[in-house]
Amino acid sequence: MSVVYLFLNYELNNSIDRQFQKVVSSAKNLFEINLEHDKAQLELRLEELMASEGLAKAVSGRDYENIASIVLPLYNELKLIHDSLNILTFRSNDGTTLYRAHKPEYFGDMLNKKRTLIVDTNTLQQSFSGFEVGNLEMTYRITKPIFYNEVYVGNVELGISPDNFLKSLSSIFKADIGVAINRSLLDIMLSKEGVIVDENHIYIKGSEKLKTHFQHEHKEDAELYKVDMSIPLNNHLSQTLGYLVVGYDMSAVAKKDREFIQHLFFMIVIIMLTLGTIHHFGFSKMLNHFSKQVYTDHLTALLNRHALNDNLLSPKKKVLILSNIKEFSLINELYGVDVGNEILIKAADAFDEFVKKYRFDAYRISSDEFVLLKKEDDFDGDEYCKIIEELHVKINSLQIFVAGVDEVITIEIYSGIAFNDKHPLEDAQMAIKKAKKQSLPYLMYSPKVDTKEYSQSVMRVKRCIKYALEHKNVIPFFQPITNRDGEIIKYEALVRIVEFDGGEKKILPPCDFLDISMSSGLYIKIAKEMLVQSLSLFAQRSEKIAINFLPSDFFNSSMMDTLVEQIKKFDSPQRVVVEITEQEGVENFEMLRKAVEKLREMGVQIAIDDFGSGYANYAHVLEIKPDYIKIDGSLIQNILTENDSKILVKSIVRFAKDLNITTVAEFVENEEIFELLKEYGVDEFQGYYFGRPSDLITPSYQA
Repeated sequence: MSVVYLFLNYELNNSIDRQFQKVVSSAKNLFEINLEHDKAQLELRLEELMASEGLAKAVSGRDYENIASIVLPLYNELKLIHDSLNILTFRSNDGTTLYRAHKPEYFGDMLNKKRTLIVDTNTLQQSFSGFEVGNLEMTYRITKPIFYNEVYVGNVELGISPDNFLKSLSSIFKADIGVAINRSLLDIMLSKEGVIVDENHIYIKGSEKLKTHFQHEHKEDAELYKVDMSIPLNNHLSQTLGYLVVGYDMSAVAKKDREFIQHLFFMIVIIMLTLGTIHHFGFSKMLNHFSKQVYTDHLTALLNRHALNDNLLSPKKKVLILSNIKEFSLINELYGVDVGNEILIKAADAFDEFVKKYRFDAYRISSDEFVLLKKEDDFDGDEYCKIIEELHVKINSLQIFVAGVDEVITIEIYSGIAFNDKHPLEDAQMAIKKAKKQSLPYLMYSPKVDTKEYSQSVMRVKRCIKYALEHKNVIPFFQPITNRDGEIIKYEALVRIVEFDGGEKKILPPCDFLDISMSSGLYIKIAKEMLVQSLSLFAQRSEKIAINFLPSDFFNSSMMDTLVEQIKKFDSPQRVVVEITEQEGVENFEMLRKAVEKLREMGVQIAIDDFGSGYANYAHVLEIKPDYIKIDGSLIQNILTENDSKILVKSIVRFAKDLNITTVAEFVENEEIFELLKEYGVDEFQGYYFGRPSDLITPSYQA
């Protein structure tokens, strides 16, 4: 009996340790996922902030007022989205603090040389991220270098308080979470207070229960309060500055397990004394009975968090649906805890009834959180959308009657769905968090839930455009247009952006940035820059210059003012050709026609681009009466092989000649096309056969 009792106690202690390690492992996974998610999101926001017009120039000029006017509104907006953001500091290249958004009144101090993250950013002029101990606390820092005119002028530092990490983990795992740092780092902090953990570490922040534990570790129940310090907090050099401390009171678990052991031991004694009982009752039934007590939620009779943890250890793929009741705390507040418990029981009954249809296991893992789990090899997203919609209809249509409450109570749920074999609970938690933010009833986890790959690409292009506008890197390229003898008589201005990628210059074509410039409000700036540069150059030359206009440009007073101002520089406005390039239908054609008439009165010539496709039909040509028709390039490209293209090009040429309109063919790639088009009667020609677009202002590029 003594040996059996000692063995059972040994297994009890091992069971407690294993359950605690499951909590620690889950906390570590969620901490790393949340940290990576917040880092990616805040790096994107920081890049957006740095792309603000004039900010790099203000940092270069150490202009406190200008930095503040640009940064403060964006910082306040960012604070509303990210409660954990508590540091946003701009420094010059010599380490002088230019502006602290979180404490605007403090500036002008020099960089503390112990701040290795900032020192390395300043020295190496590149971005870093990692934990760092500052004057007040340990925070997660992200830095970015700032360049103006390709010269390093300073850096920006963003800091995230660990408070949100600690609260989130503590709330989810019902554990005590804190931060311990290396004792050598305490010198950096203004406050030297802390609780000694061991000879190398000191506890500085987090749960008061953890703090009390370290102060009174000699208490008798200390062994039931488990503490783990295996989750490192690394700096940008992958050096461990401290650890996330996880504390968990295993008393309740130990009490249940101990009761189980005692009952089991007592039953073993009875069994050994009365062998006949074993025959009728059975040891396995007895074991199952007490196991059920350990793995069952006593309020709802569903499986509990311990049972879920065990089933999540399986290496097989699983579908996990996490649901919680919308504003359940408000229900408790309005009706009381007893009524809240009745609602949980009714909801659990509905979940239990639902899972029988689809062969899930149902769990209640915390106050109002329910989990449906099922091992699944293949995952059909559409099928599971139907399942979860059915679940929502079932739960949301419940009419709950509770004694003592005069009204019928209804509830709604949020849900997150995940499918994998590693951390489905953590993924489902991220999905449900995103669903709440977007006011969606449910959301299925995917990499898009916690990454911003497309947004990052768009932001990169927007930054590139803003940088190009600020540094005069929006430039016109010019492609020659010839007559039938191959003599250059005109050029078309085509927009390009010069980008510096890894120190090398790249020329970006409009397909890489024009759509994004339109959607982000930067198109007009680009178009005006093109107008000024192109017309200023050709006012001094003898050839004609063709510039592209969208129909909406004619209705933009700023664009039209710029065009008129530049036309005045020409000795002959007839050398300016405005090409209408829109491919979609024009909503107000009458306004477009009147704007064209005003330009024609000034002497400007008009061309319709891509004739043969889009809105540019024959009726519109008759109304606008253009000087030029540019035949759609797709017809020219295929003219040697497609009979339909030949017929259509001949028709357009005949139509234009009858109206005394000059025809221009684009995409003339070789002599064979050139000779055929001359045979058809085309007047002017443009394409690689005569020359690629090139930079005539600073002739060093060609594309």
